[in-house]
Amino acid sequence: MDQQTKPKKKKKRIWLYILSGLLVIILGFAGYVLYEFKIKQYDVADPVVDEIIEENYVIDLPDGNKMIIDKEGNIVEEKGTTETVAEESDTETSTQTETDTESSTGRDQATNNNNNSGTPATSKPKPEKPTVASIKQKYMPAIQALESQANTKINGLVQQAKNEYVAKKSNGESISFGYFYNKYLGAADALEQSTDAAFNSIISVVENELVNNGFSKDHVNSLRTEYEATKEARRSNLYNKALEML
Repeated sequence: MDQQTKPKKKKKRIWLYILSGLLVIILGFAGYVLYEFKIKQYDVADPVVDEIIEENYVIDLPDGNKMIIDKEGNIVEEKGTTETVAEESDTETSTQTETDTESSTGRDQATNNNNNSGTPATSKPKPEKPTVASIKQKYMPAIQALESQANTKINGLVQQAKNEYVAKKSNGESISFGYFYNKYLGAADALEQSTDAAFNSIISVVENELVNNGFSKDHVNSLRTEYEATKEARRSNLYNKALEML
């Protein structure tokens, strides 16, 4: 009886040693990953990456003005386009011409006023009051322009990461995935924050127009939901590109 139990105990010890060894390996690997990706400090300063992140967003507004937004979401400049200035100049010229024409024909019109006094004056139709849908739709090109510029910046980060990876590999340098993770995903997080801030600046303009027309600013919530969905898709696309590079 004792002879039969000894082999069983020996097998149990062997499996215990194997499981203990696997546990040590797993814990060791987990500790290495934690150290490389979360604890270890890397020198990630890069002027090219900084330039991509810090580049201002330039957004065309529906009224023809350009809104220039920095990485903190501050509107650093808001100016009219050349087209808008030209239109204003044309309007002034047209107004002056009309004034001169009215002055020169004033006497003739005064002469005929008695004959036409019974004819009712033709009034211009009042412009239709904006709706919630029309206001939101008016600013969709601005939001789409922001998202397009954000995608361009993300692609710039991915390309810079590829260039640095290839350069290090061709020079025979060691490749630290923790370094690339901290540098480029950190840059992507900073870019996402600046894009969020720029989006909020645009949304503030939409909210003001809604309120000025008697609507609740809560109507922008659907725009926020759409933006979050687009942001999540952009983030997922970035992670997929990072995995492809690795």
